[in-house]
Amino acid sequence: MSAARDDRLAVQLPEDSAGVIRSAAEGEGLSLEDFAVEAMKRYAQEVLADRRLFRVPDTDWGAFEALLNEPPADTPRLRRLLDDEPGAE
Repeated sequence: MSAARDDRLAVQLPEDSAGVIRSAAEGEGLSLEDFAVEAMKRYAQEVLADRRLFRVPDTDWGAFEALLNEPPADTPRLRRLLDDEPGAE
C-alpha cells in the first residue's frame, strides 16, 4: 500500500465464513489480506457509485459546475446511443 500510514483492521469471522473467504482468496492466488482489501474496495466503489448526493469542497465547486454545464463531446459512440430508438434492433 502506498499510503504513508497504513490503517489496520482486525476482523473475527465465523468459521464457515472464514473458510469460504480463504478458499476464494486461494482460488484467486491472493493472500487473505489482499483478497479482503480488494473485496472491500470493490464494495465501497459500488456503494459510492449508487449515491445521489456528492459532496464537493467549496474550493472545487466552480470547476465542478463548469464541467456540468459543458455540452457532452459529440463522439460516434454517444451519437449512436442517442440516435438509436429504444427497443429497436
